[in-house]
Amino acid sequence: MSMSDTRSPDVRTRGPDDDPAVTVVAGVHGDEPSGVHAVERVLDAGHEFQRPVQFVIAHPEAVDADQRYLDVDMNRVFPGDRDSDDRERRLAAELLDVVGETPTLSLHATHSQVDPIALVSREFPRAVETAARLPTPTVVDTTDAVDGALNRFGDVVTVETGQQRTEAATESGVLFIEAFLRLHDALPGVVNDAAPTFYQEDSAVEKPASASPHATCSDVYELKVKNFEQVPTGTVWATVDGEELVAEEAFVPILMSECGYQDIFGYKGHIAGETLSEAREHWGLE
Repeated sequence: MSMSDTRSPDVRTRGPDDDPAVTVVAGVHGDEPSGVHAVERVLDAGHEFQRPVQFVIAHPEAVDADQRYLDVDMNRVFPGDRDSDDRERRLAAELLDVVGETPTLSLHATHSQVDPIALVSREFPRAVETAARLPTPTVVDTTDAVDGALNRFGDVVTVETGQQRTEAATESGVLFIEAFLRLHDALPGVVNDAAPTFYQEDSAVEKPASASPHATCSDVYELKVKNFEQVPTGTVWATVDGEELVAEEAFVPILMSECGYQDIFGYKGHIAGETLSEAREHWGLE
């Protein structure tokens, strides 16, 4: 496909004028349809938006193909490159132009977690404060472990709304969109104060290269720990083809699963704070 044939992000603006004040993004990964469905439900709900909101389907081709990406993972290549041969790099650059400096909610789904998770970069304190008020028990700083994600390049809160391809993830997506828009005065109403725990990702946990690439991930890998529960030093936290993997130091599993990622289990991290104030102090934001 030529550069000129690549479909740009689908942008629809609702509200009192066309100069967007807030952005909601879905469809960065084409195989996570719950965010796209949540956007459609919000648009069909008959809301009277008090500020202009742009709703963006980031990668329409991948959504139509029901694939995570077509050339490269879009949520690992921001800020993108308009002249790249990879369509996702071109779309990433386009999406950043669309988002601009607006507060942004980006919807995803995951294999690893039923409860919703907000992902932020501590480099954007306003996004951290927004995430702290959204209806999630968990806020995770991804700054040190994930390169090229959208939330590293603006005032963006990414939310994993639940398990991929479930109705619950779609319903959760609607809840988060409406809460986010209320927090930014685009919808009437209040958002009940949340009390999440704050975590920080330290590093990705790679899957061993020795594992057979032809077997299904659930045949090869078995995760023996739960996300967001501390793993003590010396604990067997997974097996690969029956071989035990032992924690050399304590860590908190974050977004870990057998099948969520091709090359990694997920991430190791630690608790940054039980309150926003503690997390801000931990991250030097006070």
